[in-house]
Amino acid sequence: MLKNNFNQFHKQFSENLPRSLERTINLLNEIGNPQNEIKNIIHIAGTNGKGSILSYIKSCLTMNNLKVNAFTSPHLVQINERILINNKIIEDELLDKTINRLFQYSKNMNIAFFEFITGCALYLFNQNKADWNLFEVGMGGQFDATNILPQKDLAIIAPISYDHEDFLGDDIIEITKEKMGITNNETYTVVGKQPKNITDFILKNFLYNKEKRFVYGLDWTMTKKKELFYYEDNDASIRINNPFMIGEHQKMNAALSIASLRFLERSNKINFSKNIIEKGISKTKWHGRLEKINCDNNLSELWIDSCHNPSGTKAIACEMKKMNSKKQKKMNLIFSLKKGKKIRDFITPFEGIFDEIKYICINDKHYSFNEIKKNTNGTNINIREVREFDKTLILKNNHPSRILICGSMQLVGKAISIF
Repeated sequence: MLKNNFNQFHKQFSENLPRSLERTINLLNEIGNPQNEIKNIIHIAGTNGKGSILSYIKSCLTMNNLKVNAFTSPHLVQINERILINNKIIEDELLDKTINRLFQYSKNMNIAFFEFITGCALYLFNQNKADWNLFEVGMGGQFDATNILPQKDLAIIAPISYDHEDFLGDDIIEITKEKMGITNNETYTVVGKQPKNITDFILKNFLYNKEKRFVYGLDWTMTKKKELFYYEDNDASIRINNPFMIGEHQKMNAALSIASLRFLERSNKINFSKNIIEKGISKTKWHGRLEKINCDNNLSELWIDSCHNPSGTKAIACEMKKMNSKKQKKMNLIFSLKKGKKIRDFITPFEGIFDEIKYICINDKHYSFNEIKKNTNGTNINIREVREFDKTLILKNNHPSRILICGSMQLVGKAISIF
């Protein structure tokens, strides 16, 4: 059903449905409520870093000889990337068989694609038992399809900021309420670094049981000593060293992952040695996160990143600026952006860093070039339109260039596919 035809399949599902768990519940009822049989669950919400955090945790668990099922979103190149069964990306045949089976129940339902594929993951995880099951929230938390899980061993709240305002609104406290919907005062919860007002709001309204919470700045932290980063709590100091996950924001994601494993250990849910954690962190890879791509052009240094909101671009802009301060090259940015994102807030962190900025409209779900130009009037950012994205856009450079492709998972996926 999906072979070379994902876009056509995706169109069979509804969009812009009201936020609700009812549709997911109806599908799961039809397939025997597999979510009730899944044990050892870690659920991750927040605005940025969820996939990276899940990847760090998965790496540490597998390093500890444990089997892991994982559900992430969105995918970069193939839908298979979203579902891992026993430490491996799901094979085409099993995924296709599962989708065909569940589609027979959902085809007459008014249901979103993400709700459907979440049902597929839950069905598969129940059929293929693992030691741990990891779930990344798709959007928000309270009404996200993954929040159908009845019993969680751990909830993780990654940094919260603005994104998906067309669905979640533009009040940061309301956004926080939505993210915190995956947990409660009786669920073991680890909280990442947040602005003080958000941390205070979380502690006052959601996590006032000190025995069930593990909070950045109160219970754990990350420190930098010379050029080395460390996770630290009252009982441990664990080095964060990873050559593949670049940027200080990734060090913080690693620290939050370590905090999560440490809290599971304190809660007698798992056993870990310091050595296993450090090895697991050091081996972690996560495609499309400030990743350098071999583009067969000695003059072009090509980077990709999936950042698509202001807090994400701020982190990546900082890293690109650092790169150029160490070794100067002509800086080029190529981006696309889905509708609903705040254009001006997305692009302004890159101001003054890039010599050339190009925009490409991937499809009708992305802003047109005219919309981009209109929303960046009054800035010092000059954006040119690119109508086609192919290798020549990168390879035609005849002078040393550092190129960043970002803003849209589809665009990043295209870059990975062509190189």
